[in-house]
Amino acid sequence: MLTFSADGATADRQIRAVIFYLTTFGYIDGDFDAKEREFVRSYIRKLVEYRVGSAVSDDNALRQELVGKFTTHFYEVFEGIDQQVQELFTEAVADGEEQSEFVRSKLRLRCYEIFKSFDDDNQNLLMDAIDELIHADGEVHPAEVKFRAELADLLEDEWGIELLDDEDDQTRTVGFRGTASLLPPAIDNPFLEQVEAHYSSEPTKLQAQLARDRELIERVTVTLEEKRLRGAGKLGTAKTVQEFQGREPFLDEHIFVEATRPGQEYELICVGDLHGCYSCLKAVLMQSRFFEKVAAHKADPTAVCPRLVLLGDYIDRGMFSYQGVLRAVMQLFVEQPDYVYLLRGNHEYYFRHQGKVYGGVRPAEAINTLQPHTADDSVFQAYMAMFEMLPNMLFFERFLFVHGGIARDRLLKERVKDLSGLNDPDVRFQMMWSDPSSADVIPAALQEQ
Repeated sequence: MLTFSADGATADRQIRAVIFYLTTFGYIDGDFDAKEREFVRSYIRKLVEYRVGSAVSDDNALRQELVGKFTTHFYEVFEGIDQQVQELFTEAVADGEEQSEFVRSKLRLRCYEIFKSFDDDNQNLLMDAIDELIHADGEVHPAEVKFRAELADLLEDEWGIELLDDEDDQTRTVGFRGTASLLPPAIDNPFLEQVEAHYSSEPTKLQAQLARDRELIERVTVTLEEKRLRGAGKLGTAKTVQEFQGREPFLDEHIFVEATRPGQEYELICVGDLHGCYSCLKAVLMQSRFFEKVAAHKADPTAVCPRLVLLGDYIDRGMFSYQGVLRAVMQLFVEQPDYVYLLRGNHEYYFRHQGKVYGGVRPAEAINTLQPHTADDSVFQAYMAMFEMLPNMLFFERFLFVHGGIARDRLLKERVKDLSGLNDPDVRFQMMWSDPSSADVIPAALQEQ
């Protein structure tokens, strides 16, 4: 039986990982049937019995009580993970990408990460468990055999990338003060009131609203152009962010850089994946007292300096993409350009085909919902042009903020010789789409997937 950490919290994470791993294989053949589900539930109980038996060996009543309690707990975990895996099949994918292959790639990566979190003996036991699960429904599906073989190959193959030692011996830790209850000073703010307007169902009024939105898009474009003009070439041939110490914040093409000033205290308010949820954005701004802190810093430069870092994916899924989240963050940027970092996500990706603008992900609810009610594509063309201009990363001190994750190692080695190389279009594109990983190293073959 699998062995787990003596630390309770770590052991809990490990059991959750095993449940995810088993659930993944249940879905690979497209039908996670009742026999396979029963196998997973039975395996969970065995894990709990073994875990409790190792910790409590001389008190049968207590052992039975704990087995029942933790079995129920991890059955609930199983139901939650089952829902997570199902939701992967509704995730937005790039235009032209197969949904099923996208899901298999995500699951392949997660299984690899889980395997690498265990030692060799436990990895072999995990493979044995999968062999039992594959046979649980009485039928060995080719997709299950293929997925198992792919995972085994990944574990045995060379990484396919070159690893270098970190030559920077400086250490920096991030501290967490714990959670806090944030209560807004009010439920409304004059700034937000100016952007809160539903799209009208009356065509003439709707066109007037879209015209005002196009004017706001133009203001964002002009603000970005001005920042780019001032910051052009400032990345130079720098290889480390420490080389920017003492400089004022700047934007060089698609990369924001801010080196902190000695003695100045900063507060970063970071928000990502709002996806049309305007109430979430409003709650963040009100509860963090962003407007008050900006006003206080303008009045007294020694006060805490706030920075609102918006990580992209402003649109799709929610009801208020254009007329809520996107309109508000654009207004924030043009009115407070020194306090707001507006970054691009993969949903802020439109393309033109045969003279018409389309969303670059599927599903693209925002453009699909509004497009039938507009006279032409001019507003979507304006959004597409602005999306292409949006920066996609921020270096703040030694931290890198980006919507997705790091580009593939091979591409970085080919294109990035210094920090300015991160402006390469392919690097930027991958950093909008790629995901972070819990594993120290991801094989090059898996990165390509």
